[in-house]
Amino acid sequence: MAIIGEIRKHYWLLVVIIGVALLLFVLSDFSRKRSKHTDTIGVIAGEKISAIEFNRKVEENIELQKANTGKDNITADESFQIRQGTWEQMLNEIIMNKQYDKLGISVSTEELDDMIRGKHPHQYIIQSFTDPKTGQFDPKAVNNFLQNLDNVDPKMRERYLAMEKAIKTDRLTTKYNNLIFKGYYVPTAFAKRNYEETNKMAKIRIAGVRYQSVSDSMVKITDADYEKYYNENKYKFYQEKPIRDIEFVVFEPKASEEDMAKIKQDVSKLYEEFQTVTDVPTFVNSSSDNRYDSTWKKKGSFSPGIDSILFHAAVGTILPPYDDNNTLKIYKIMDKQARPDSLKASHILISYEGTPIKTAKRSKVAAEKEADSILAVVKKNPAMFENIAGTLSDDETAKKKMGDLDWFVDGAMVPAFNNAVLNGKIGDIVKVETQFGFHIIKITGKKEPVLKIRVASVDRRIEPSTKTIEGVYNDASSFAADNNTIEKFDKTVKDKGLNVRSADRTDEMADKLPGVDRAREVVRWAFQKETEKGNVSNVFDTDGKYVVAAVKNIVEKGIVPLEVVKHPIKPLVIRDKKAEMITKKINNQFAKLKDINVLISEYKGKIDTCDVSFTSSNIPNYGHEPKVTGQIFAMKKGQVSSPIQGEQAVYVVIVDDFTNAPPTKDFESQKKQMMMTFQGRNNQIMTVLKEKADIKDNRLTFY
Repeated sequence: MAIIGEIRKHYWLLVVIIGVALLLFVLSDFSRKRSKHTDTIGVIAGEKISAIEFNRKVEENIELQKANTGKDNITADESFQIRQGTWEQMLNEIIMNKQYDKLGISVSTEELDDMIRGKHPHQYIIQSFTDPKTGQFDPKAVNNFLQNLDNVDPKMRERYLAMEKAIKTDRLTTKYNNLIFKGYYVPTAFAKRNYEETNKMAKIRIAGVRYQSVSDSMVKITDADYEKYYNENKYKFYQEKPIRDIEFVVFEPKASEEDMAKIKQDVSKLYEEFQTVTDVPTFVNSSSDNRYDSTWKKKGSFSPGIDSILFHAAVGTILPPYDDNNTLKIYKIMDKQARPDSLKASHILISYEGTPIKTAKRSKVAAEKEADSILAVVKKNPAMFENIAGTLSDDETAKKKMGDLDWFVDGAMVPAFNNAVLNGKIGDIVKVETQFGFHIIKITGKKEPVLKIRVASVDRRIEPSTKTIEGVYNDASSFAADNNTIEKFDKTVKDKGLNVRSADRTDEMADKLPGVDRAREVVRWAFQKETEKGNVSNVFDTDGKYVVAAVKNIVEKGIVPLEVVKHPIKPLVIRDKKAEMITKKINNQFAKLKDINVLISEYKGKIDTCDVSFTSSNIPNYGHEPKVTGQIFAMKKGQVSSPIQGEQAVYVVIVDDFTNAPPTKDFESQKKQMMMTFQGRNNQIMTVLKEKADIKDNRLTFY
């Protein structure tokens, strides 16, 4: 009781202590999060890119992609690629804009306008405003479009503005490249030397002892040999970006025998119910994994095993469940008809407020009145159809083609439109209403009718049950828990015969691994600062597959350590060791014999007589040997070389003669060739600029 009394007496002190402790805990946690968190997705040449700015640009590019492809949605893979492309786009823009500012390069408003509607428009403009029927560029169409730019569909306006920006960027790039190329000068002395080196030839006798003539079993290499090769070739082992070598096991849930039995039982019940169903579409939509499809199908549209059966079955036939690519399907033949495979039409769309055509402001009554008026005009004078379609239609895409929709597959258009073309005759002009408004349709073509069927399909995918999925997840979790080091990981994989997959040299921005398309989180884990070589991950859910990964190797940007490249360079270390052995033996024999012919007979080789060029660096019968070629042109006529270590063999060379380049005083063609070679390296400009830009890439933190 005394203790409780003391606590009560000093309760305020306890409150203060607890309060301070809580405050310190909160502040320390906040400080920790702040230290780790950043809203900067990258820094390029000193310019910060905020995550908000970057994501806004990504969304713009996603919308542009949708507009260009005509798709309402994009896949996760497409989204990832757009995000990657956006980074490169912003990278290039920031780096190049700084270059343009430094050099005073710009594109004026007048200059841009000239490239759009001047006498010599940019290629992008020509491509966009060329009449597909005539193949001719139409300058008037450009002016008409620009005059109505504020009234066109917003998506089309965005596409145009993106094209305008691309034209400006292309012009800036051209100016920048021209400054670089025009700054390159080839002195006559350089051109003369290049001419002489290109055309000077050496007539030689060459004997090579190939490395494969020495068995690998005769070569013993030590750590010192590895270190020697590594130290002499360090420049070859520079790594531009950090990489990880990952190995992983995939636990993929698959339907068990019990699952299969249950699915077949369910499908059998559906098959029985299907026999008495009167409202087929409703039954399919409520019972199938896929919605009812009313489109007409021609022969070859179905899997080979069922296609012929479907086309020979009578209307009303319900086929027993069929396993089609891991999906059980019950087909019912709804109808059969001879229908054209493709149709062709032109149309004039008169839309109204409330339809998907957002630019339409007229009422439905006014729209129908205008459509009836146009119908009367074009029926009286069909030749006016194209002109009216090119000026009054609310379908901006078809408007550019004077209303022409070209060939389309039967069923591709909305039903009312499709049926109007299907049921009419070529040359007919009719009016129909769809959800887009009133269409004045001119039927311009039909393919020959072929037999088509319309089927109803009740589909049930063969998938693992929740119980099976949970079991596989538990197996993956147990594997991860029991094998938390790479040694245990590898041992269990071997003991249990598990299928382990490797992803060597994985880039930090990769989103796929072999056999796993959605592996971004696995890659992010592998590149976290806390993840060390030999670590094993927890379970990752990658689109229904469970992955447990281990990091075999970590390579950061810079010179790759010897232990990482030791295995890949082994053949080259063996080659150099063989070269030492062959060179030593040749030197010993040559010192005694002084005769290349006797020397070659010793190695069961042969002497080749050939002409070689300094610039080609090619030795006939052996291949590219730059070191050997360099040695040859440093020798004197009649000289016999010491053994030369090449890429394919160790060589001994005798120079019999040199043929100099024909004398000339005109080196203009040589200068042009050298200029062209330099200009062909323009793709290296951005590489160099990126190296100088001090890029800090924090994308791994965000996605």
